[in-house]
Amino acid sequence: MKQTYVAKKMNLSENEKRLIEKKLAKLDKFFSDAAEATVTFTVVREEVTAEITIKDHGVLFRGERRALDKMMAVDEIIDLLIRQVRKNKTRLAKRIYEGLPDFEPWEEGEEEFHLVRTKEVFLQPMDLNEAILQMNLLDHNFFMFLDSETEKVSVVYRRKDGQYGLIRSEN
Repeated sequence: MKQTYVAKKMNLSENEKRLIEKKLAKLDKFFSDAAEATVTFTVVREEVTAEITIKDHGVLFRGERRALDKMMAVDEIIDLLIRQVRKNKTRLAKRIYEGLPDFEPWEEGEEEFHLVRTKEVFLQPMDLNEAILQMNLLDHNFFMFLDSETEKVSVVYRRKDGQYGLIRSEN
């Protein structure tokens, strides 16, 4: 698994990178050799936010934890990622796990996805500021619209930090 490290407002020593690499090796049996892991650390005051994102065959796995210690956060994320993989093993088997060794299934059985509501929306052309205004007027956390500048389907959303994010389609 290829690994990339990002450290914001802090330094990451080579020793720490090697230790994280060793901890990430626990995940090797679940992912192909082409998998890419991005490990990001951010410090706010004395608290470290660690995030690990793994991309394998177009599927993303992500975990984020806050802790006082970097390595404690990494351990928690790795446990979380292992649970995610085990829980969704059968759904992901066709895309990722063909040919890889088997591992124990999720203890609590398969969880089914239940669609409880379907909405059809008319995508009005508007700019980003109009979309944010509309989202706030509706008191929603996200809003889908047709970007008048790019003519692409886009989604604006409110982030945990109160700022806004934008997701734009490629086609």
